[in-house]
Amino acid sequence: MDQFEGFLVNEVDIARAREEMLAGFGSLDAKRPTAWRAFGYPDTVTFAQLLAAYRRGGPGHGAVHRLLDKCWQERPRIKTAGSEDETPWETKVAGLFKERRLWAKLRDLDRRNMVGRYAALIYRVADNLPLREPLQRAVRLVDVVPLYEDQIRVTDWHSDEAAENYGQPAMFQYRTRPVQGADTQGRPETWIDVHPSRVQILAEGSVGDMFDGVPLLEAGFNSLIDLEKITGGSAESYLKNSARTMVFQYEKDAQLQSIGPADGQSGKTVRQVHEEQAKALNRNIDAAIVMKGGTANTLQTQIADPESPWGVAACTFAASVRIPFTILFGQQTGRLASDEDRADFVERCKSRQENELTPMLEEFVRRMQAAGVIEPGEFDVEWPPLDAPGDDDKMGLLGKATAAMHQAFTAGVQGLFEPNELRAIVGYEPLKEIDLSEGGDDSSEPGGETEEGESDPSIA
Repeated sequence: MDQFEGFLVNEVDIARAREEMLAGFGSLDAKRPTAWRAFGYPDTVTFAQLLAAYRRGGPGHGAVHRLLDKCWQERPRIKTAGSEDETPWETKVAGLFKERRLWAKLRDLDRRNMVGRYAALIYRVADNLPLREPLQRAVRLVDVVPLYEDQIRVTDWHSDEAAENYGQPAMFQYRTRPVQGADTQGRPETWIDVHPSRVQILAEGSVGDMFDGVPLLEAGFNSLIDLEKITGGSAESYLKNSARTMVFQYEKDAQLQSIGPADGQSGKTVRQVHEEQAKALNRNIDAAIVMKGGTANTLQTQIADPESPWGVAACTFAASVRIPFTILFGQQTGRLASDEDRADFVERCKSRQENELTPMLEEFVRRMQAAGVIEPGEFDVEWPPLDAPGDDDKMGLLGKATAAMHQAFTAGVQGLFEPNELRAIVGYEPLKEIDLSEGGDDSSEPGGETEEGESDPSIA
């Protein structure tokens, strides 16, 4: 025991403090800093774990694609700034996106970004220069390559403190093979140098540093572990009971040596004989057991109802990804998500489109303009409304509008809605107005009277 500044320091306390320090600071419980280790939660969530949760976990995969599919429900419009009609510039841009399948690859970039801290997009252009050289001007865009976090790395940084690009990557390397764990059938792995001018980074949640990106599944990773434990443990308990684990009980005077083959030459022990009998029972429903002076029972495991603890973990995970529970998991009772849940999810996706996806698309178009792939010019990114009513909703709105017209007419108010306004509610084209100036006044019929009440002299 040592003394330090008047305090007695116990060696056991020192060892405990060192152990807690090495255990990390994962747990939120100050009294139990190693609680996460006891619960099976990792102190640091790696990309490999996030990728596994996305690929092999239903809740993780569902959360990524719920958000991805809703945000990319319809493709945005890249249009000339201040113009509602399609311009030649917009037509050329739309043709480029369609020819190179850019929408699908930009959408895939977003998917990879949600799995890891960041994702990257490699520009492959026709400029007769290797990827490690800066991108200046290009004849055309050849392709874009979306990459996961572990498919790209920084190999050199700008270290001049007086330069504007201090602390920014000076060179990247990207892996030409898929992510770890994928079946590449022996394809060689190659790391290729890429200049930053040919790389676009998408790191959601970051304001500049790619390593500050926030993976979608990181906050709820502990809940994903809980969901796996609950569902897996419940399934295991069902398996244990269905496997018919046998328990053999004998009286104290039972002749165990007589249990076995009739010839007595096999040399098998009683345990081996019982194991063979148990396997035969589980493989064949017609198998039988021969015993003498004993009984055979099945070992049953108490099955706990997983619904309540699973619901707690699922709600926690839904809160971490900010997707309403009914949207993410649905309802087993057949009840659809409420209007409030749908509206909340739509607002979540609108915010993500505005704050994450629109800047990503704007950066891509501007950099293509700088490279000469897209003609220069001001542009806007316009997303279709996510809350546009469907056919049933439109007919419901039409019914409400006509009911309001009837009530207004009963109250003495006429002309509440015009016919074309009603047709616009359901998306129909407006009625064409008849021009009476060319065909004359149709107010009078042949043989009728003029406005002065006299017969028309032109009619014989």
